[in-house]
Amino acid sequence: MSGGIRSIGQNVWEVRLEAGRDPVTGKRNQISRSVRGSKREAQKVLNKLSSEADAGRFSGTSLTFKQLSERWLSHVEGNLSPTTIQTYRGYLTNRILPALGDLPVNKIRSVDLDDFYRALEKRAMLSPSSIRQIHSIIRRAFRQAMRWEWVSANPAANASPPRIAKTDLTPPDPGQVADLILRSSEWRPEFGHFLHIAASTGARRGEICALRWNNLNLESGTLAIERAIIEVKGGIFEKDTKTHASRRIKLDPVTLEVFEDQHYLMSSRAASVGMSIANDSFIFSDEPNGRIAWRPSDATKNFMAIRNELGYDSIRLHDLRHFAATRLMAAGIPVRQVSGRLGHANPATTLSVYTHFLEAIDQDSADVMSAILPKSKRPPVKKAVNKAAAAPPAKKTARPPVKKAMKKAASSLR
Repeated sequence: MSGGIRSIGQNVWEVRLEAGRDPVTGKRNQISRSVRGSKREAQKVLNKLSSEADAGRFSGTSLTFKQLSERWLSHVEGNLSPTTIQTYRGYLTNRILPALGDLPVNKIRSVDLDDFYRALEKRAMLSPSSIRQIHSIIRRAFRQAMRWEWVSANPAANASPPRIAKTDLTPPDPGQVADLILRSSEWRPEFGHFLHIAASTGARRGEICALRWNNLNLESGTLAIERAIIEVKGGIFEKDTKTHASRRIKLDPVTLEVFEDQHYLMSSRAASVGMSIANDSFIFSDEPNGRIAWRPSDATKNFMAIRNELGYDSIRLHDLRHFAATRLMAAGIPVRQVSGRLGHANPATTLSVYTHFLEAIDQDSADVMSAILPKSKRPPVKKAVNKAAAAPPAKKTARPPVKKAMKKAASSLR
């Protein structure tokens, strides 16, 4: 990298350094500083700039973070769900761009992001989970900028968003789940079927809304979970599952009967208006022919109305998924199998989510080992201690007091 020093006044120097070209615009990156003092001091500034340039301090593009975010979203839009893109745009518009949008991407440092996160927490009163979502967006945008060689390092990699306090899971108990299903069935039978399937399969609400009759195989007793319904502006949208992978799970006899009851209900309703349901009709639909799926948000609203009526205000629809997972693990089903049934990306995710619950049921493992292993034949320590405490004290050897013995010895000398 070339650089130079020139006098621009008495004891005033201009230090210039050529730091390559902008990878986007192709323009030369020229660094300039004014130094008051001797030429030797100006040389020190030039040497420092050269060292920083060698470390990548001035490399990359001078384009702003707003320009990066627009290019990045356009680049990844085809690989992300519409709801994810909508969430990203919301955070960018309302939180990120007002603070960072006009800054050149090669000038943003980790400390700048830490200050930004602190302001969001203290002034905007955002929750740690929201701030971590914002951090994730910034980190992903800069990761792409590194691939494009817009920056030499990702400042978000060393930033410190606030930690999220981990809360213990409290899934509903079987009695509460039964109450919810029965009350829902009294109000609307198909919604009772919906909750039963949610509790028995652990599927996400969007996945259940996306189920079609051709996903169900009554002969093998299996259900294929391949798609999910999400909501976007203007309506609903069908996409692949959260982990972009389909799964096939076995169904218990009672749940199979619930599916049969739902099929009878839907077929009867369709026949009453001269219509029929097809193999690719949605299992849960308000249309007689099942051509339009339920909205996930409507399922949540209906659930909240039922749970509030029963006084179970703290239970969420998603907790039926936790109910299914914890009941399976409590029954001794291996974590890997539970993970596959839930549609987690890998068993590590399952372990992370249900760590507290697994620690709680680990007492059962201890009890099992206690029943299996042979008992010790030596007396328990507690009994030995009690026996020692109950023993009579040892008799003391009688001996004359020291004072009397001394008098006796003195008289014998007379």
